[in-house]
Amino acid sequence: MPMYAGRRYRRFYVADRTRFVLFLLILLLIPAALLLLLLNLSQSSGQYRADQFSSEHLLMYFELEEEMNVPWHYLAAVDLAEGTPPEDITRERSAGIALHLTGVGSTEQLPPSLTDYNNDKAFLRRVKREAEALLDLRAVYDNKVFPLDLSVEYTYEDGYGDARSFGGERSHEGIDIMTDKGVPIRSVCDGVIERSGWNNLGGYRLGIRGKDNIYYYYAHMSRYEGRPKEGDKVKAGQIIGYVGDTGYGEEGTTGQFLPHLHFGMYYGKGSRLRAFNPYPFLVAWEK
Repeated sequence: MPMYAGRRYRRFYVADRTRFVLFLLILLLIPAALLLLLLNLSQSSGQYRADQFSSEHLLMYFELEEEMNVPWHYLAAVDLAEGTPPEDITRERSAGIALHLTGVGSTEQLPPSLTDYNNDKAFLRRVKREAEALLDLRAVYDNKVFPLDLSVEYTYEDGYGDARSFGGERSHEGIDIMTDKGVPIRSVCDGVIERSGWNNLGGYRLGIRGKDNIYYYYAHMSRYEGRPKEGDKVKAGQIIGYVGDTGYGEEGTTGQFLPHLHFGMYYGKGSRLRAFNPYPFLVAWEK
């Protein structure tokens, strides 16, 4: 420390204010950037579920696959990669995108096929990543059959979420397929029976866990095919019971409504079952 005329002086250093401010900004921005990176990785590495899409959009994607022979999850992947607002996802838009994807048979072929549509490298990487994240949902769509023989007369509409009052105020967690009593009911997939027997709401019902890990629910049967029990394996198309009008009361109750099959689809297990709309899938399997 220098001394002048017998006095001590302290030396002070004045920091460059611009550099100091930049240093503080960097300290603040690094955690935010890391958080965004983690969120992006989390989204891209996860798998999408049916309840993350509107039933109208799923139905549109499924129909376009049938009409244009382009895997529906590729069309959904483009919308996800672009962050397209729901109101802008239309049949015309997706049909136009499908023209770029004709003949594409794998996710590896997606980026080169879309370069004429959007040649941004970050976008092309996102499309491939989103298509891979849709594979679990693709598995729900694939390798299924309609739960009734298509030669019988039946009708159904999208009544998912409609109000119900028996057993307390609640919403309808499936689709009612109206048909004659005694019509055979088929398992839509390969799977294992998790629940059988009487349920006050569903009457004689079966719950089958598919290989896609979805819980498929069949209710109001007049009777079962054979003596199904928990743990039994079933095959897609196998007759598991017959349409009836059982339920809404103690065991054996009938006649509270017209005969029909109530068909439901759920994520989760046990008390954590969470329903989603089966309507778009039924329409696709029917074709």
